[in-house]
Amino acid sequence: MTAAVAAAAPEVPSGMPIVAIRVVRTDIFDLSQPGTSAWPYRWANALHVLTHEKFIRSLLLFKVGDPLNPALLAESERILRGTGFLSPVDITAQPAPGGAEVVVRTHDQWTTEVGLSFGVFGNRTHYGASLSEDNFIGWGKTVDIEYDHNPERASTTFTYADPLFLQSRWQLKVQYRDASDGRTEALDFTYPFFALATRHAGGVEWKNLTQTDYLYSENRKVVSGQVKQHNFLLWGGIRLPRGEVVANRLTLGFFWDEARYGPWVWTSGAPYPTPESREMAGPQIGWQHQTDRWLVVRGFRAWERQEDVALGPNWSVSLGASLPGFGADRTRLPLAASFDVGSLVGRQYSWLQAGFSGRLESGRFRNALTTVVLGTARTGEVGWRARVQADLGTRLDLDQQLTLGAETGLRGWDPDTFDGTSRVVANLEWRHRLTGEVLHLAILGVTVFADAGKTWNPRVGPSTEGVRKDAGIGLLIESTRAALVRVVRIEAGWPDRGKGPVILISGVSLF
Repeated sequence: MTAAVAAAAPEVPSGMPIVAIRVVRTDIFDLSQPGTSAWPYRWANALHVLTHEKFIRSLLLFKVGDPLNPALLAESERILRGTGFLSPVDITAQPAPGGAEVVVRTHDQWTTEVGLSFGVFGNRTHYGASLSEDNFIGWGKTVDIEYDHNPERASTTFTYADPLFLQSRWQLKVQYRDASDGRTEALDFTYPFFALATRHAGGVEWKNLTQTDYLYSENRKVVSGQVKQHNFLLWGGIRLPRGEVVANRLTLGFFWDEARYGPWVWTSGAPYPTPESREMAGPQIGWQHQTDRWLVVRGFRAWERQEDVALGPNWSVSLGASLPGFGADRTRLPLAASFDVGSLVGRQYSWLQAGFSGRLESGRFRNALTTVVLGTARTGEVGWRARVQADLGTRLDLDQQLTLGAETGLRGWDPDTFDGTSRVVANLEWRHRLTGEVLHLAILGVTVFADAGKTWNPRVGPSTEGVRKDAGIGLLIESTRAALVRVVRIEAGWPDRGKGPVILISGVSLF
């Protein structure tokens, strides 16, 4: 299988005028092919609403009359693939009288889901039911109603998202969740930096949350307490002029974050130190550096699907000033930063990601978290992949912990087995694709893996007390016609100490 696909390149010189744009849309199944001409595939196409051509055109970064720019063709491909329901996408240019004709080829994926969800992490399970549509009537809107039952709470969530609100570049997302222990209301109305050349952006974000939070040890809830959070952010940004390959962006905004805690207790009923309530408000400033260096690969997380990977380097940093003059309870300086870079040598894709978040109070960092991820993966049908992730906490708030178990990469141990305020985990896998597209719906593969991890500075339970390890095997199922990149993992892991195996069923890629 091809490990990398070159970015779209025009067959005519750049700078030639675009005289026409032709959009070629393909439904989920190609009924002209003998393997997909039977009635189940015809019915699936008949039930599916093909993405409207006007929606596809509205996401393109070029129009008739513009000079042909290969970079904008490639970036438009990424934007279309970024919808999640258009893959593969191919944009090319060909000679035409008076200039160039751009041909946009898209392939729809199935976006309607009516069904059940089920996940297993050792002896912890979650289940639910949902009715969702990620491309409502072919216009890219999301409508989702979901019921979920997990060890923490039962909840019903409604989500509506519109990536082109009123046929503009504004994006709207509204969410409401009614849970057994509270509720969540959220609104996000944003004009994003949707392309490298976007000159300005801005928006407003608002969220209200009330729920019971928990701390865990040895796969059990050991501490619980109520929390109420209110968040508001109003921001705007501009792109500073500098070349075509790099975008530097300056953002300014005003934030208000409030967290109120009720009494926290151990499961025995004994009191646990209640986290400190806080109210922060004030201005913030941010800087983003984005580099237009991307590759389209196959066989990274999914074998068949196109995936865009950033080479960077990219980074961002933001600094706020929470001041009593704006309504804050005390002076605090919230900070956040991120960095990522990647490389592809032959079929080997490697990446480095780093992040930091925290608050500077009275000259000391509080609730500070530094994360570093280093990974490498052999793209294609078969190969090794590895990851090391370190999460280092500094004076974490009392409602925060960094546990280690099946859900965080130590797959031979139950979730939240080990407690800590810092952790590190390493994963090594070998993957092999076994089949072609079975019934034109899925691809099967196998994996063999080994994990090792460590936590330290625990608060409510034991740490790993050294390095804990596990090894296991698994079955991978790639859904080739679903809207998102979905690889279902069914894995069994045996720990180096204790009982086993731990069984995991998850639709989320570990890395």
